[in-house]
Amino acid sequence: MKERLRIGLLLAAVVLVNANTLWNAFTMDDDLYIVLNPQVTELSARKLFAPNKFTNVFRPLTLATFQLNWAAHGAHPFGYHLINLLLHGAVTWLLYLLLQAILAPSAQARTVALAAAWLFAVHPIHAEAITSAVGCSELLAAGFLLAAWILHLRDREILALLCFLLALLSKESGVVFLPLVLVGDYARGERKPYLRYARIAGVTLLYLGLLWGVQGGRFGPPGISMLDNPLAKVPAGWRILNALRVAWKYVGLHVYPATLSCDYSFNQIPVYRDWGHTLPAAVAAVAAVGAWIWAVRKRRSGLVLAGGIYLAGFAITANILVPTGTIMGERLAYLPSAGYCLLVALGWNWLKDRHRTLAWGMLAVLVVALAMRTVVRNRDWENNLTLYSAAVQAVPGSAKMHASLGSAYMAHRQFDLAHTELQAALRIYPDYPDALEAYGLLEAKKGNYEVAGWMMEKALYTSGRDNPNYDFMAVNLAALLMQTDHMDGALELLNREIAESPGYARAWSNRAVIRYKRGELASARADAEAALRLEPENTQAQNLMRLLDTAAPIAPAR
Repeated sequence: MKERLRIGLLLAAVVLVNANTLWNAFTMDDDLYIVLNPQVTELSARKLFAPNKFTNVFRPLTLATFQLNWAAHGAHPFGYHLINLLLHGAVTWLLYLLLQAILAPSAQARTVALAAAWLFAVHPIHAEAITSAVGCSELLAAGFLLAAWILHLRDREILALLCFLLALLSKESGVVFLPLVLVGDYARGERKPYLRYARIAGVTLLYLGLLWGVQGGRFGPPGISMLDNPLAKVPAGWRILNALRVAWKYVGLHVYPATLSCDYSFNQIPVYRDWGHTLPAAVAAVAAVGAWIWAVRKRRSGLVLAGGIYLAGFAITANILVPTGTIMGERLAYLPSAGYCLLVALGWNWLKDRHRTLAWGMLAVLVVALAMRTVVRNRDWENNLTLYSAAVQAVPGSAKMHASLGSAYMAHRQFDLAHTELQAALRIYPDYPDALEAYGLLEAKKGNYEVAGWMMEKALYTSGRDNPNYDFMAVNLAALLMQTDHMDGALELLNREIAESPGYARAWSNRAVIRYKRGELASARADAEAALRLEPENTQAQNLMRLLDTAAPIAPAR
């Protein structure tokens, strides 16, 4: 088979298996990072380099792709999904080229590289990175890292460093480039000049210094929610031991990806502080690393490369060096899975040398099975309702997924189902602010204002301003106070909200209603105008502007 045909069939498989992602809606974090993110919706190069208080990420290249997509397509998700599909095809192709180059001394290099690339092309653990619009950061970082690695092997140092820098500007995980090239050069048996490694290290350190400064003297968010990552609140020793347990869960999903989820947050993965639950995973991890070290000493190039990619790929996100923003996420397995796919390809190649027909048949069955699972998994990401419905089946212990499904049911006016899911979320995590807020809104719709007020007030005062929903919670509580004729309390809350968050239009429009009801028409007009400057489509402010000339009454809106 000609090389062009091999690559063409490989890329055709990527498109065929993932084409059903193109018509999916924005889901989960897409709104926060794209639709509601001024770094994306406002064409400003300066904002690309200044993390906002909610996302707190320094990924200017990823955000630039979102900006361009927004300029071309606005809030229509098709363009974002198309970019991700094309990027996954590019990463798959680059992986094939890279593995061929590193394994080249072996006569089986092309066959092994092709088998690994086929597995990588269709593996369902990649669905989150490909199907979620914000997964673009994983794809860009992996693609530029592989391109930099190939250029490094070809002694194109300047271009390699440029691609490395672009990987870093796509996502922080790009810092693993130096360990990767060291492993690759060792596996290939061709060491580069020491100054070349030093320059890679220098770029890495410069980037880390810049990241430290941009994020306010720290790496990552200012605070990690216990809900998102329970390991963040655990002493370092127990955190590492529990992180090793999580590491084996990734291995399980690579081997048998039958049950996949977009979330693994509290309390789906219990955190233990005893040796009975943590020691077995630690012993198994030590054995796995020991086996890789044995492969290094024996110069088993393929095994060295496979293990190096897998271990380096997870080094930053595994909660071992430092706690990260999540306890586990399938998107984080995108680059490391290249190591797993190579390991399987090496085992398959060993079998092929002994039972050729059986080996090819088994590879075909495996690729088809993984492809079918990916097609089915992509359908889960069609919209938030389908995604969260699939998630609560896969991770019934996640408070976040029950609350998210409850909110999705509310958006579809399925209030009984919403009630059930929100109750489930609060059983798992009674002080979950977003679940309390949604439950309060649900009770308000039923006319249970006293219960609604208690829950919404608790939601607000157990949240901080780092919660993206804080403004929403504050104005909802003020609207409930207005609806129950507690105008003074509502006005006090809105005054504070406007002082602390002057860019939130609903706070201005609600305060305009209170001032209108009090006969303070000039102040009401000023607030309504402020709301419309911030949000021209604000219907509450539009209606009030019309009513100011007729003195007709207006009801508060929530």
